[in-house]
Amino acid sequence: MPVVCFFQYLNPSREASAMDDDLLYLVQGTVRPDYRKKMPVQGNHMAKLVTFIEKEFILNQVQKTGSRVVVFGSGKSVDGRIKSFDKEILCLSTKAIDAEAFVTWDQVSVFLSYQSQRVTFPGKIRKVEGGEIFIVLPENLFKAPQRKAVRVAPPKDLKLEFFMQNERIRIECPESSEYSELEMPALSVGFDTASISGLLDSFKTISSTMYSKSGIVMFNKIRKPEGVEERLVADIGRTLLLTSMQSPLPATDPYPEGRIITQSMADAFEGPSVFLEGSALERSRAEKSTLGIVSELYCPILYYQYVVGYVYLMNDSTRKTCLDYRTVDYAWEFSHILAYSLKVNNYFKLVEGQEPDPYRPQVVNLSSGGCLLSMPKNAFKVKLKHGAVLDIKVSRSENEVPAVTMKGRIARRFDDRENEYYGVAFLLAEQDALVSLRQSLYADDSARFACDEASLEL
Repeated sequence: MPVVCFFQYLNPSREASAMDDDLLYLVQGTVRPDYRKKMPVQGNHMAKLVTFIEKEFILNQVQKTGSRVVVFGSGKSVDGRIKSFDKEILCLSTKAIDAEAFVTWDQVSVFLSYQSQRVTFPGKIRKVEGGEIFIVLPENLFKAPQRKAVRVAPPKDLKLEFFMQNERIRIECPESSEYSELEMPALSVGFDTASISGLLDSFKTISSTMYSKSGIVMFNKIRKPEGVEERLVADIGRTLLLTSMQSPLPATDPYPEGRIITQSMADAFEGPSVFLEGSALERSRAEKSTLGIVSELYCPILYYQYVVGYVYLMNDSTRKTCLDYRTVDYAWEFSHILAYSLKVNNYFKLVEGQEPDPYRPQVVNLSSGGCLLSMPKNAFKVKLKHGAVLDIKVSRSENEVPAVTMKGRIARRFDDRENEYYGVAFLLAEQDALVSLRQSLYADDSARFACDEASLEL
């Protein structure tokens, strides 16, 4: 049974946009088709599949009408007309001098239009012969959304690095597999956010009207996680909701960004010892039941990926009400306000002179508005959440091309068995930096063809 000490280690005297929704257009073959199902398919900025029958019909009509087809590669683009196509290859007729810019196996983004319906697909160059470009057709075409910028495969010499916002601090607290940006959440409960003391007092007052017991436990180099509940929360970085001492943990997480510990997560944390010795969590719950405890919640206080403490809420025989997702929302809001307040009040100091090592992900595709990054799970433990802010540096091996620095915000996240994928929207980039990036991606052809998909004439 943890000892819950209200604000025991909290000492303030001790040493602060809309998401671009267009970032998850995958290069054909980069991610296996079965994992495409995990991608969101809603909203005006997300691509929608064209059926097989529509695909053949549209290509036939574009060929018959001689409509223009525009192809974007890395640092180059060309327009032409469909000469022929079959199930696997599309032959595009264009000027020989323009076709020479493309080589076999270049990854490209292709745009065409039929009766005002814009269609796009990712492809690869099979070969170039004179004024004819042969492009490998993917299984699916997409109805093109209204994106801000055309996405292309990155130039071969392009290097992207990013630094996380927490790299200049070192906290003697547990590191979890979750990462949370330190920002003030939308307020709904009525906490006093004018000062830390006011925030804590308002939490104590409000909680006393809803729960039998409430409190905050803070971790430090002396106070480490104790008991299976604390160790679960500290390792996973999500909320442990014990709706009752007899019911299992939730089987699924209803929160899109992931907030709670499910039964499968708890089982994986305890490992094979569950089969030999039984579940430590179940033994703890059985003991608490004999003490009259009805329901509990442990919500981590995440400072980036560090679990610096947790919010504790409990009902017992004096208030026989099971805690539910409303309690999760309440504790989540308070924990995020508290973490943000700790940052504003410099509760954790920066490490002076520390130069963090950059992360170097694989760039799946890139535009002047954002990128899709891939990180292997075995090399990158922390899972970046929606809204996390990164410091990004984009450079080329060519000395005359200046590096571009900007911030980026995680707009989407999904994974497969081996990798985590992050759609990143660029933020606060200088105009000169954007011009340099556009030149790297679209070269001089950006003057011939609009790189803004919405204004691209077809």
